[in-house]
Amino acid sequence: MIHVALFKKSESAPAPEPVAAPRDPQAKKNVPTPSRREAEAARRQRVNPSLSPKEARRRDREANYASRQRDLARQEDQPGRVLMRNLIDSRFNPAEIAMPVLLGVMALAFIPPLTPYIQWLLYLTWAFIAVIILDAFLMWRRFKILAAQRIPEAPLRGMLMYGFNRQMSFRRWRQPPPVIKRGESF
Repeated sequence: MIHVALFKKSESAPAPEPVAAPRDPQAKKNVPTPSRREAEAARRQRVNPSLSPKEARRRDREANYASRQRDLARQEDQPGRVLMRNLIDSRFNPAEIAMPVLLGVMALAFIPPLTPYIQWLLYLTWAFIAVIILDAFLMWRRFKILAAQRIPEAPLRGMLMYGFNRQMSFRRWRQPPPVIKRGESF
């Protein structure tokens, strides 16, 4: 019968090196030696900390936020986007006030004394939408000229919608925030 020592150290295996710095054998220890169970639990806690569900959600939320911010910064630092942002932020855009104007026109349509004038309100609404579309067309034309001069190698795919979305948002709510004042050249 052959006995195999499964849990015994073999004499041929090299001994592991100590992790902690050697201490003076004559010096007293300040704390008692932890039991094996305590030492293993402490090691497990260091390697894989057990968190409360609330703490785990908080850490996940912070990690996701940091990841989104890194991705957003990498995406927003493209030269085409920087040029489009500066172009939009350097001028007044009628699309900025589109939502309040259109909501106001809609509210006026519900006032009974103005019922005979609803047709004119619709004409005003369509005229305002035409002004927004014309402004977007002129903005896109100017952007293409600037892009051809400053960043000829940058792709223009998606820049029209990016610029239009930036035009539609209120200046103070734009992300990333504007760095150029209105009327300032860039």
